[in-house]
Amino acid sequence: MKISISAVLIALILINAATFIQAYKLTHFSESAKPIMPGHEPSFAEMVKVAVCGLDVPRPKTKAYPDRSYETIQIRSDSDKVLEGWLLRTDSLKHGMAIAFHGYMDEKSSMLDRAYPLLDMGYDVLLVDFMGAGGSYGSQSTIGYLEAGNVKASYDYATTTLKEDKIVLIGFSMGAVAIMKAQYDYDMPVRGVILEAAYGTFKGTVDKRLDRFGLPRWPASSLFTFWTGIINGFDAFKANPQDFGKKIYVPALVMCGGNDPNIPQEETQLIFDQLASKCKELVFYPESRHETYLLKYPDKWKSTVQQFLHEIELRDIHHE
Repeated sequence: MKISISAVLIALILINAATFIQAYKLTHFSESAKPIMPGHEPSFAEMVKVAVCGLDVPRPKTKAYPDRSYETIQIRSDSDKVLEGWLLRTDSLKHGMAIAFHGYMDEKSSMLDRAYPLLDMGYDVLLVDFMGAGGSYGSQSTIGYLEAGNVKASYDYATTTLKEDKIVLIGFSMGAVAIMKAQYDYDMPVRGVILEAAYGTFKGTVDKRLDRFGLPRWPASSLFTFWTGIINGFDAFKANPQDFGKKIYVPALVMCGGNDPNIPQEETQLIFDQLASKCKELVFYPESRHETYLLKYPDKWKSTVQQFLHEIELRDIHHE
């Protein structure tokens, strides 16, 4: 009996230690890690190494630069923490400003394909690197939770330094989650939000990724969620955008890919249903995966966004 109890205790310690390492590595990028190549099939030795030592995730570096004129700006998130952004000005009759936020393991250049049509629609665009990415501070990523503070800092910069008062927030995946958390915390008086591929709950998104690798959810999912929160200073079991939506009152355009393995349509539907906003729209892109919808549906994305912006502009004018 003593041996079996000891074996169980040792097993529990080892499982928790391994999960702690995984959670730390996935929320703290490495400058020296090699890029993860799409389609790479890890060898058995590589899988064992990752299981024991965790996956080294490379810190996202800028992959491309705008092909239109832009200004690199510095946004203070805290007294000693600085975010990097790109400010692009529209050549059309100006209707406002869009602030765009990227997904996990990515950086601001990944949102350039949204920036160009938004510029053509008459919006200045501010692209922002979250903490741990591109030209911004640190190496930490909390997959949307603490990044809400970066969203607020970007909004404050736009309203105070740039003197903008007609602002739309747009985010993909982690970026959408960070916007929802920021609206939940700060209730910023933006014109509207455009939310692409937001996950419903933190633990739920961990479940989906375990399913994709054919791994059991129990106990890995709960342990990973627990340790992610402990390491990063928040309760990851409460990091649930579907709950944040209950305090989002501004107009919202919600988008989802019909073939997204990470975000099922029913999860997006639940997020949409929970939004407190009386002005909201849900749009699916049937063949899209967890990717920019402009890849497969450029015309549909542009017309949908343009119509949404037109409607909230009329709504804004009507309420002035």
